[in-house]
Amino acid sequence: MEIGIRRIHVTLAGLLMAATIPFSVATQAQGDAEIDEIISPDLERREIREARIDSEDFEFTAYLGGIMNVEDFGSNALYGGSLAYHINEDFFMEAGYGQTKLGESSYERLSGSAPLLTDEERELSMYNLSLAWNFLPGEIFIFDKWALNSNLYLIGGVGNTSFADEEHFTYNVGVGVRMLAQDWLALRLDVRDHIFEHEIFGEPLTTNNLSAQLGVSVYF
Repeated sequence: MEIGIRRIHVTLAGLLMAATIPFSVATQAQGDAEIDEIISPDLERREIREARIDSEDFEFTAYLGGIMNVEDFGSNALYGGSLAYHINEDFFMEAGYGQTKLGESSYERLSGSAPLLTDEERELSMYNLSLAWNFLPGEIFIFDKWALNSNLYLIGGVGNTSFADEEHFTYNVGVGVRMLAQDWLALRLDVRDHIFEHEIFGEPLTTNNLSAQLGVSVYF
């Protein structure tokens, strides 16, 4: 009799467990679904096509517009271009050329005396060889619709500046930003300080001459 009672208890316990397990599983599944609905919002993903630099290593840049301030001679339009060789993703070498025409010096404007330079001597040309470091790659967003790959770079080098029938050894240092519109096309904004010494006013004078230029680059 006692054995029969025990069997009845075991049977009832088994039935209760069998009924409880599906209920628990269903309750847990329902809870997991509710959690997923809370922490998994329905987001619309934008498809972004990243521009990549062409596989070629050379870059030709033409200045669309630029300005150069030659110390004591005012600010004037700057024209020119450059040819760069990309050593790797971080560094590139560049050979650049530019030209501008000097205005009147502060001495000429204030004294009212005869011009110090002829029109031909006011033609300034410069060339340089520089090394640049792409130190901050990233992206630039335009109107929340376009994302352009970009690079901030530091650049510096040496070269020559010619005006007033004289040649002046020149250092240049600066910073620029490159924005890739296509894998073969980029926009560049470049700001530099061209440092050289001249003796136009009678004594040696070291000058800092700032330039800024906007250019279009083509990779080939």
